[in-house]
Amino acid sequence: MPDKCHVLYVEDNPANMRLVEQLLKTFPDIQLLGAETAEDGLEMAQKSVPDLILMDINLPGMNGYEALDELKKLDATKEVPVVAISANALASDVERGLDAGFSDYITKPINLQAFFATIKKHLNLT
Repeated sequence: MPDKCHVLYVEDNPANMRLVEQLLKTFPDIQLLGAETAEDGLEMAQKSVPDLILMDINLPGMNGYEALDELKKLDATKEVPVVAISANALASDVERGLDAGFSDYITKPINLQAFFATIKKHLNLT
């Protein structure tokens, strides 16, 4: 395992970005990268392939589903787990996200226990 795990969070809301940044500080082995748009996130993911991508669904321009499709088409990122983080919290929203290919689906407001468990699971942290 590398010295640090790299997590890319694609999120257009600065408050949500700050929250996840604070939550991930509990993991000294995680370095967080942030992008405000799916387009920027795709570019960052190709330049420096992260170990995990956290993806907001409702983004300006390209949405999280479209970004997921693009990530799955690229050799560099097709195996990277992508976790949806969305305020769309109905069971049908979660089901749609998982059916679309997200590795997991976290609803906002973020449940801390579920968030930490998901991060640990996808980064193989104990």
